[in-house]
Amino acid sequence: MNTEFNAQESLRIIDRMIAEARYRPSKAESTITMLWGYLVMFAALTHWALDAFISSKYAPLAWLLMIPGIIATIAMGFKLQKQRRVRTYVHDLSGQVWLTFTVVFVILYVFMQPTAPEFLPVVMLLYGICMWLQGALIRFNPYKWGAVCCWAGGAVAFLLTVQNQLLVLALVVVLSYIIPGHMLSAKTSRDYD
Repeated sequence: MNTEFNAQESLRIIDRMIAEARYRPSKAESTITMLWGYLVMFAALTHWALDAFISSKYAPLAWLLMIPGIIATIAMGFKLQKQRRVRTYVHDLSGQVWLTFTVVFVILYVFMQPTAPEFLPVVMLLYGICMWLQGALIRFNPYKWGAVCCWAGGAVAFLLTVQNQLLVLALVVVLSYIIPGHMLSAKTSRDYD
């Protein structure tokens, strides 16, 4: 058996290896982004409405909607790992970005009252950091534009009451998660299906 490759075969193998290792966002990744955008938007608007219209002390319970989001994200993450043939550095780094956000969010939630006037603005600023890094990692500018919206919303929210910050948060997730998520979904459908 001849084990020597000619130059043409070597280049074909290298090209195939590079193509397999190249990061390609999947439909599931855009679905996760949209899922969190819709959940956060719906929870923020529900919290705001319960607080604004009926002054319910139970308004913050609207955030329990995040529990199905966590479960769905974990399930989709496992499914995505099984489907993925090649794990790239971008996949690993992206996971680390969101893990970092989660750790910082939990620390803020535990040590800062979620009803504190600084809580939601800081969360929006953190969203912005994650969206910017995600956009840079996958080379998808709509996530970067969404990050700018997060930062602008976070800055404005510092000037508002907690109740009105919920409206800013709902708008921010539409601009940074939902719209870019739909754009990424369309792009992955167009590019990879």
